[in-house]
Amino acid sequence: MKPRGPAYGLWFDALMALPLALYGGLLLLLVGSLFLRITPESLRIAFQDRALLNAIWLSMWSTMLSTLLSVLVAVPAGYFLSRKHFRGYFLVDTIIDMPIVLPPLVLGLCVLIFFRTALGHYVDRQLIIDLGHLFNTQLVEPGRGLFIFERPGIILVQFVVGGAFAVRVIKAGFDEFEPRYEEIALTLGATRTQALFLVVLPNVMPSLVAGAVISWARIFGLFGPIILVAGTMRNHTEIMPTTIFLETSIGRLDVALVIGAGMILISVVMLTIFKRLGGKGYLW
Repeated sequence: MKPRGPAYGLWFDALMALPLALYGGLLLLLVGSLFLRITPESLRIAFQDRALLNAIWLSMWSTMLSTLLSVLVAVPAGYFLSRKHFRGYFLVDTIIDMPIVLPPLVLGLCVLIFFRTALGHYVDRQLIIDLGHLFNTQLVEPGRGLFIFERPGIILVQFVVGGAFAVRVIKAGFDEFEPRYEEIALTLGATRTQALFLVVLPNVMPSLVAGAVISWARIFGLFGPIILVAGTMRNHTEIMPTTIFLETSIGRLDVALVIGAGMILISVVMLTIFKRLGGKGYLW
């Protein structure tokens, strides 16, 4: 039996539940309005358009890859920031938090300007050519780069924005886990690596999943910075958020509604999966 909360009285509980009911009702009203506007004809048009299906596929795999990269970076970074305090810690911690407080469009502008510097131009244009010469092959077509108006540019922007959220959430999980359990494992003969993988990570798994959820959610809906860096070219760098913008701008609102509804459904399914992996007791 689940523990019951303290009995404060019916009127108090109703007063506390009222904001929840109002906010939840507002969300249902907004989402329901979108779904009610979708027609069978708009569904047919959307799913017969190969470019739209490619945009959905690109959104899914780019978001998953960027989330994976964010978590892979956030685990060691969050652990180090949680266990080590060093000179300049505040500065490093503040820099990591910048993508959280800065508007995504500003971060996209920073990425775009970086690729206009000498180093950025080399990374985007010349590096891939040099690697092709090293392996005696041509990795990209002449005149094309690696990031600007290319799919890796989408991954880069998504990672820059989502990585900070993953680091912050996962670090909080490491902060809550007592270091003495690691010390006990070390006294029993475990190495630092064994203590991390066998003792720490299994106990902070909900925080790892939460970090992935927050990162995925932030990445999936990115629009502004991706437009700046990768553009939105059909069958190449178009993703679902930019599809909504394009379809709305040319007057195909019905198709934009289908894509928006698809994003809502995908988000709900992914959130449910993440919560299940995180061991939430209220999911079946």
